[in-house]
Amino acid sequence: MSHTASIERSSQSQTLYEGLEDLPSSKRFTPEQLEAIYALAYTHIAQGQYAQALPIFAFLAQYGPTCRHYLYGLALSLQMSGRLDEAIGMYSLCAMLFPDAFESTQRIAQCQVIAGQRDEACETLTLLVQRARATGNVELEQKAQGMLGVITVRASA
Repeated sequence: MSHTASIERSSQSQTLYEGLEDLPSSKRFTPEQLEAIYALAYTHIAQGQYAQALPIFAFLAQYGPTCRHYLYGLALSLQMSGRLDEAIGMYSLCAMLFPDAFESTQRIAQCQVIAGQRDEACETLTLLVQRARATGNVELEQKAQGMLGVITVRASA
């Protein structure tokens, strides 16, 4: 997957990222300790045990608040546990902290569809198509357009 442009954090997002990194909790455990805990959470996710993974990812997000895979794990656990509003919030945080990773925006749209928020999902996917075009990510653009097409067809059916 080739990208002709990358997306940088906005100054507000960068300030948030740095503030999270500077939290006292983010220095409480070593990266190795957190990764050992992550292995347990990941095992639960791999086995489809999202309710068991949720508190572990919440812990990891507290003590590793700028680790992408901890935040995504928490968001996925929330989504798969049916806590869609919280999942959308966490995926939105991921999109803000990691604007070059588009998976969170796709997941926001999925949560919106599940929650019956089709108009919001269409807006989210339209934004994703625009971002994909801006970065030259043809594969992502096609995927987002496909998702948008499915939502539009279902809404008119």
